[in-house]
Amino acid sequence: MPHKDGPSERRSYTERRRPVDRRTELDPQVPGYRFPSWQEQRVQFITRYVFLVLGVLFFNLVEGIQPAYWSLTQLNIAFGLYLLINTALFLHARRYHIHTLRYHIAMWVDIVITAISVLNDPYPIPPSLLVFIMVVLGNGMRYGMRLFAISLIGSFAATMLVLSARFVLNDQQLSPGLLFLNLFGGIILVYSYILMGRIENSRRELELHSNLDTLTGLLNRRALQDVAKTMFQRLQRNQSGFVMLFADLDKFKAVNDVLGHATGDRVLKQFADILRHTIRSTDVAARFGGDEFVVLLDNTSLAEAEVVAVRIQKQVAQWADENSIDFSASFGLGEAPTHGESFASLLEQVDQALYHSKSRRAVGGLAYATCAHTGTG
Repeated sequence: MPHKDGPSERRSYTERRRPVDRRTELDPQVPGYRFPSWQEQRVQFITRYVFLVLGVLFFNLVEGIQPAYWSLTQLNIAFGLYLLINTALFLHARRYHIHTLRYHIAMWVDIVITAISVLNDPYPIPPSLLVFIMVVLGNGMRYGMRLFAISLIGSFAATMLVLSARFVLNDQQLSPGLLFLNLFGGIILVYSYILMGRIENSRRELELHSNLDTLTGLLNRRALQDVAKTMFQRLQRNQSGFVMLFADLDKFKAVNDVLGHATGDRVLKQFADILRHTIRSTDVAARFGGDEFVVLLDNTSLAEAEVVAVRIQKQVAQWADENSIDFSASFGLGEAPTHGESFASLLEQVDQALYHSKSRRAVGGLAYATCAHTGTG
């Protein structure tokens, strides 16, 4: 059986299993966000460095070009600070690929340095305004609609603020050419936002279908591995453990052979429904293959996971009895990182425990990844 909780851990099951805020820096399920790969983010950082070099060369080496309002020293200090901040964000992104707060910080830093460049652009119609379009598209196309909308509003606000400052300081009138440039840029951004929204909806629908098992509606094996990878990454940072339940339906082959595959499919779908209604929304349930299922219980101890497994077994037994179908569910349990520091190693330990347990005793029990913790349900 699992170790008993120490004095500091003797809290109620409800308190210990309270829902967790999934909007963490490593959570891939925050609505409105897209989480690009490290390769995509690296391209964006390289693009930032390219624009920074172009800005430095423009103001420092182009003959006859001087900052309109700041001194060249002040402008170079701003570029230097941007270089330091961008490099710090780059190093952070290389280690932690998913971090929504960093996305926002990088976007606002981009907007600020672009606004400074536009303010000091000596041309009456500053070509540096086009960089705002790159900021909006670069954030929106990589990070989803929420950041797209924020960057769109932020860039427009910065544009209006900077242009107002330029005309107040110069006591100038708005030229038709500048008005047309801003109107044209605004139309491009609004159209891009609408188009991006449609693309994002299509992408989400496609991704949803590609991540789900068609029969049960749970995550499929590939999606489970992706989520588990993220959970292990988070585990390295905040030491918040989780438990894996590996479920195997006992006598399922006999159900298929005797009652037919239609009944077998019905059993699988019912078991998936039981999982869905038993675990929290912050937990993960997936069909691993055939009659095998995996559940990842976040911020959960082995003792709490046992309560969940037994509850599922009781509901399975009740449904099987009511429908006169002879099957049950056995569970293997393992805790990360105690029993495995990767999805593959944890699954192997839990699977072996379940296999040895079922070979020694009756079906419908619980098996733990360490021999000292093996017990029956």
